[in-house]
Amino acid sequence: MGSVTIRSVDDRVKSAVRLEAARNGRSMEAELRALLERTYLPPNDRAAWLHAMSPQEAIDHLIKMANGADLVIPEREAEDFEFPDL
Repeated sequence: MGSVTIRSVDDRVKSAVRLEAARNGRSMEAELRALLERTYLPPNDRAAWLHAMSPQEAIDHLIKMANGADLVIPEREAEDFEFPDL
């Protein structure tokens, strides 16, 4: 794999990347790698494309693939718990 070094990045851009990376649970390097993969890999390279998605993007993608299917979530019944004495 190759390496890329980018100099003279505006501090506002760096801060925005850092915040987005934190939201997606990634390092800044992983966030930028994912952005490059999403932007430049062909859509038919599905494994890499899916890997580059943030968790929210992956959920949105799955919903889109399911044609917005409505899932029926049954109500939970109350459960009796007995907590041990400590």
